[in-house]
Amino acid sequence: MKHLSSRYACALIAALALSACATQEPGTADAASPGASAAPGSLVANGKLTPEGELRRERAFKAYQAGNKALAYSEWLGIAEQGFGESQFNISVMESDGDTGAPNVAKALTWLHKAADANYPEAQFQLGQRYSKGDGVGKDPAKAVAYWRKCAALGDKRCAFNAGLALASGVGVPQDRAGAMTLLTDAASGPAALVPAQSQLGKMYLQGGDKERDYARARQWLEPAAAGNDADALYNLGVMYSLGFGVKADKRKAAALYQRAATQGDPMALNNLGSAYRYGEGVPKDQKKAVALFKQAHDGGNPQGTVNLADMTFKGWGVRSNKTAAAELYKTAADAGHPLGRCRYAQALRHGDGVAKNAGQANRLQEAANNANTPCDSDAPLGEWIVNRRTAGRS
Repeated sequence: MKHLSSRYACALIAALALSACATQEPGTADAASPGASAAPGSLVANGKLTPEGELRRERAFKAYQAGNKALAYSEWLGIAEQGFGESQFNISVMESDGDTGAPNVAKALTWLHKAADANYPEAQFQLGQRYSKGDGVGKDPAKAVAYWRKCAALGDKRCAFNAGLALASGVGVPQDRAGAMTLLTDAASGPAALVPAQSQLGKMYLQGGDKERDYARARQWLEPAAAGNDADALYNLGVMYSLGFGVKADKRKAAALYQRAATQGDPMALNNLGSAYRYGEGVPKDQKKAVALFKQAHDGGNPQGTVNLADMTFKGWGVRSNKTAAAELYKTAADAGHPLGRCRYAQALRHGDGVAKNAGQANRLQEAANNANTPCDSDAPLGEWIVNRRTAGRS
């Protein structure tokens, strides 16, 4: 289906097997009881299919599976016109895909809104996706969250996850940590729990402010997410074991967790694993391996990895010394706003290490680093500042 998220979608192909979707509207697959009040010829009564409606629904699925899209559309349309959300959603998909002619986005959206108004969770999820991205509709994060919250209330974990992320970030909607935690907990709990929701919860408990940080709860959520091989969870759990946050420090276990995340290309894990090899923490000291990992972290856009690669290049640890290349790397990190990168480049500019001297720019970069709570003394030569051991206040 065009608008399903590949990572969190239920197992659907086009409009097939919609009745088996985990987010199906409760009770919509059941035919209305014979005693239900239904006018002759009615296909829907009290929000449920009548026996005739159920027969038409099954004919539609069989026709679609047989490739008879016109018949499937006709059968579903009759049910959709009587307000049945699942069939309205199917018609929306067929209009979007152009199954009976040219794709018609306007009609697809009309039916999608009707299905959402009929409380069909998949339609609400899809509309949330569209309003979040501005896909065929005006971008409107608030509307996206509103639709996701509706289907979250119906038990859709993807919707709970998406709404929780939006409220946690506060991008386009008011930030609401408590509301985000509630929604993410729903998405992370019970049968079919979403691993990314567990990972996000763990990260929020780990990185919260003094009153919000809770290492025990962080570990509670990060461990199952790490067992699910979520790269963010592996990285954050690695940080906990590396620094002893809520657990006994274990550099070897931290390195193993970083390795699993690094295998997935996680830039932060690649950087931290590089540091582990640089200093021999939990793994044998290996400067060349450290350089290779820092290079991957840099290529992945991690500015700390860029600084670490620059340090190794400047000093010639695990790679041939090249001060000009190191200065370019420091500049890249500084341009990205990384405080330590700004300090390193300020030092290079102050002393002309790999770059022409520029005291004015060095002063500005030093001030920016200090303002970001990164103590910076650009008078100190880089060669003396960079060491290849853990030192308080230094990389």
